[in-house]
Amino acid sequence: MEEVQDAWRDRVGHTLIHSGYVVTVNSARDVFPGGFVAVDGARIVSTGPSQDTPPVDGFDEVIDASGCIVVPGLINMHQHHWYTLFKGLADGYELEEWFTGFVLPLMAHLSDDAMRLSSYVAAMEMLATGTTCSLNHSVTPTTPGTVRATIEPQVEVGIRQVYAKELRCRIRGNPTHPLSLPEALAAFQEEVARWNGAADGLVRTAMAMETNAHWVAAGMSTEELILEGYALARKLDHRITGHAMTGTYSLEKGFLKFFRETGRTEVRYLMQLGILDPHWLLIHGVHVTEVDIEHMARVGCSLVYTPTAETKVGYGITPVSNVHRAGVNVALGTDGPMMDYSVDMVEQMKLCSLTQHVRHLDPTRMPPERILEMATINAAKALGLEAELGSLEAGKRADIAIFNLKKPHVGVLHRPLSSFLYAGRGSDAHTVLVDGRVVFREGGFPRFPDGARAIAEAERLGRSIAEKAGLGHRFAMAWPR
Repeated sequence: MEEVQDAWRDRVGHTLIHSGYVVTVNSARDVFPGGFVAVDGARIVSTGPSQDTPPVDGFDEVIDASGCIVVPGLINMHQHHWYTLFKGLADGYELEEWFTGFVLPLMAHLSDDAMRLSSYVAAMEMLATGTTCSLNHSVTPTTPGTVRATIEPQVEVGIRQVYAKELRCRIRGNPTHPLSLPEALAAFQEEVARWNGAADGLVRTAMAMETNAHWVAAGMSTEELILEGYALARKLDHRITGHAMTGTYSLEKGFLKFFRETGRTEVRYLMQLGILDPHWLLIHGVHVTEVDIEHMARVGCSLVYTPTAETKVGYGITPVSNVHRAGVNVALGTDGPMMDYSVDMVEQMKLCSLTQHVRHLDPTRMPPERILEMATINAAKALGLEAELGSLEAGKRADIAIFNLKKPHVGVLHRPLSSFLYAGRGSDAHTVLVDGRVVFREGGFPRFPDGARAIAEAERLGRSIAEKAGLGHRFAMAWPR
């Protein structure tokens, strides 16, 4: 723990970002063409139009953002960091086969070293595309060593993280788990005490708990576990992240099978238990019903949409436009990069808009301003961190992403925000700051110069694990006929 704190204790000076197209996403939704952002240490002290730009004297770092758009650091609300080791191997799977025939065999061969190496790569992937914070949803059984191996590399590289530790225990469908429910609850609290707020708040913790029908039907989750987990999360004021209303629409194996057997969606189940509230972050929501949406709006939970994951696996398009219209807080995530291969939040924003326009045959359903809100202030609200993150305004953490729009593929800039979101790419990230520190600049990571070596080692290790898991055949390309 002390090493993590030390990694984030270097002095942070005064930084001025000037001459950029500043999109604040503050309560007034101020936009300042040619504007500035002034930072003192880890906090923003002021933003404004070009004519109010303070003199450069007295600033330790001056960043000329001419030709760039300056936005709050993007927040990825759904990530599985170790999936980066197996990117590119999951083509053609439906969700259920992907999990049983691909994920579970790989999980059996993961080590803390694999978790540490993949955490470095995941941090670099996200920072290099303008993401400054992610929620890391743990899907594997973890020990204190596993948790440390996941968290420490991301602090070292310099990305903010919300680590959602899984809550699981020894039950009918999981008989080999080493912990009983009381022991699992105690272990969870120990990790919260160890990590929540570490590195001056760069690390936060949350709970990952599965409540969907097929987990309960398989005995991997129980009503007792869900109720006890919720009570603990509420006591700690922690967010709970869980996959919900997702899977192929199949009578034999997917969402529809369990819906017919149980007569409920995850929203209905949590409402019946009396525990759905703002602590919950429901992930995916592809098959959410109108009744579900009404319940969600009334209790104040959040929905996280992962558009590239849904389209890659082919199980539908979440009706997030309807969810948003009902008053539900909607944020965006990417899912893990062996699901859909992308952690680019700019890509998620663009695809969110396009899928909603196609679903509703209406090009006004998801304007660019709204999708930027989903990747910034809405995500911060979902985490309960809107006082700290999600917009560029005085007093907030200086998590800032600067994207270069002077690229041929972006072209003219009549409406810079629209051009950025529909023609730009995450790889247009020029400079990224977290807590006022420059953590990515023009292709490099000032805090982590060994990035190329880490990626090469991750590729080698990923191949080795896949072969041990009996998945070596996935490396061969089979051209369809």
